[in-house]
Amino acid sequence: MPLERAIKALTGKAAWVGGGALVAMVVITFVDVIGTKLFRRPLAGSYEFVALAQLVAVSLAGADTLISGRHVRVEMLVDRLPARLRRLIIALVASLGIVLFGVAAWEGFLYGESLRAAREVTGTVKIPLYPFAHILGLGGSLLCLALGRELLDVLRGRRWTR
Repeated sequence: MPLERAIKALTGKAAWVGGGALVAMVVITFVDVIGTKLFRRPLAGSYEFVALAQLVAVSLAGADTLISGRHVRVEMLVDRLPARLRRLIIALVASLGIVLFGVAAWEGFLYGESLRAAREVTGTVKIPLYPFAHILGLGGSLLCLALGRELLDVLRGRRWTR
């Protein structure tokens, strides 16, 4: 299906960006520790870089994690239920997830615009904050797409994420 391929392509690319942010966190932390311990010169703004990279990594990996079935799910009880009730519960959880992450995405974009208007930056190295709020909104939007696709598949009687 074209929609399924498009969602997987978008979430896959986002996950790669998130993975790059994770690598950046490791490199920044390494450089900061080496600079501090060996040269007594810590990396200026390392805390800010790592915090912002963490936001990117977590925000952009969620949808791909859902699609590939790597999210933590407690299915001990649900697996023992009849198929119809199991589908109902999965559909309810997906619907609640769409609402939750839809609101998070919307608020992320709104917050990003307020940060942009106020010209908010980090304290040490003056990195503008609004792009990171927009990334949070993008991650929530991608998760909504993945959850919406899961909801449709559950309602049709098939699971998309497994």
